[in-house]
Amino acid sequence: MIRRIVVYATIVTFGVLMSGQIRASNADVTYDRDADLKSLLEWVSREQSFTDAKRSEAERVIAEHRRNTTAFSDAQFYMEVRRIVGLADNGHSNVTGSPIYDTFGVVPIRTYWFSDGLYVVRAKKPHERLLGARIDAINGKKISAIEGRLLDYHSGVPALFRRYSGSALMLSPPLLHAIGLSKSPDRLTLHMTSRTGEALKVDLEVDRASGVVRAQPWRYLQHGTLAGEKDWSSIHDDSAQLPLYLQQEDELFRYVLIENGDIAYLQLRSNLGRSGNSVRDFVSRARKRLENDRPHSIIFDNRQNPGGDLGRTADFALALPSLVGPAGKVYVIIGNSTFSAGIYTSFYPKAADAERTIVVGERVADWQRFWSETGPPFKLPDSGYGIGYALKMHDPGKGCHDTDVCHLSREIFDPRWNIAVGALKPDWPAPTTFADYEALRDRPMERILEENARQRAQLAD
Repeated sequence: MIRRIVVYATIVTFGVLMSGQIRASNADVTYDRDADLKSLLEWVSREQSFTDAKRSEAERVIAEHRRNTTAFSDAQFYMEVRRIVGLADNGHSNVTGSPIYDTFGVVPIRTYWFSDGLYVVRAKKPHERLLGARIDAINGKKISAIEGRLLDYHSGVPALFRRYSGSALMLSPPLLHAIGLSKSPDRLTLHMTSRTGEALKVDLEVDRASGVVRAQPWRYLQHGTLAGEKDWSSIHDDSAQLPLYLQQEDELFRYVLIENGDIAYLQLRSNLGRSGNSVRDFVSRARKRLENDRPHSIIFDNRQNPGGDLGRTADFALALPSLVGPAGKVYVIIGNSTFSAGIYTSFYPKAADAERTIVVGERVADWQRFWSETGPPFKLPDSGYGIGYALKMHDPGKGCHDTDVCHLSREIFDPRWNIAVGALKPDWPAPTTFADYEALRDRPMERILEENARQRAQLAD
């Protein structure tokens, strides 16, 4: 079901510790942390994804902080909460990322993690010269080393960290300072390679006003103005013809006939709708259109789908192989933003008919076995930090059948929804590089269209 997951998947970011323990400081201590630590202990008891060893470790660390009355600054406490939560190593169990922008602040650029590195894709004036630059190091430390340290403050796979929280944490001087990755809480030194290959060394200061500029990661790839932007620039201007998957950015669900009607392109940017735009209504209409249009093949694009409710699209996705032409295929596109119910939705066609389904793109943003499903929102009483927690297990790779812990093992769900498709990775790997984005290319679509054209040529012979 995964009903609340999209909330946490879209608003949370993930946690970190230094190589041992976070540094304690008497600076900026504004309230007694004990109430929050006591509440955090309650969260540990709720979270079901912990191994016994990791649960014991989390309980021990919290007990030590309470016993020693560790004096954290606000930034240090936020990061220590993230680290403790990160011990669960479960993508649905993370600390809200809003304090990164609202409380601590970030520098005035926005980045996107392509398969070949971390690149600046939006910048506030007067930093437009940084657009398209690859960030190679921060404060003299290579990006790989920074990422390795920050993964301690993150719960879930590295792909999820890169897509949803890594950039924000890396661009926040006070948070990097809190864990010993920056000498200054106010500025960062970025070592970069420009679009033209020039080595750059740039100092950027925290710009708290720029914290209003935040969006789903893929939205940073759009041209035009995002909510909250004033005097910002992006890689592409409004005249650019973006690839199909980045067009109509305000539409959650799309059905487009391409290749003269030979292919139906379906895109889900969520497994939940919003007022007046129900995903159930969309898939119902889409199925009727497919039955009427009868395309040779279907492209089912879930690259930007962070989840929601798997039940709202399950039957539709399972039916897709039956809705293509006699020799056609269902091409499912996945990526590092495909999460939670979006994973199930992407692999249902393969579960229904593996011979007629080809998965294209990059690995999804979770482990093969993960925990989700949650109860009422959880919030620490003093700091107000929200934390996701997970109650039920999923295993779309092998199937999940333990009625005590597995969500879909219950009789209220259609047994066809509890799938076992093996590794959650593409049949055709197709990385997303900055060079392709800059050139307005979409490699997964190109590969699919070439294959579809080859099939049609063979049928014509």
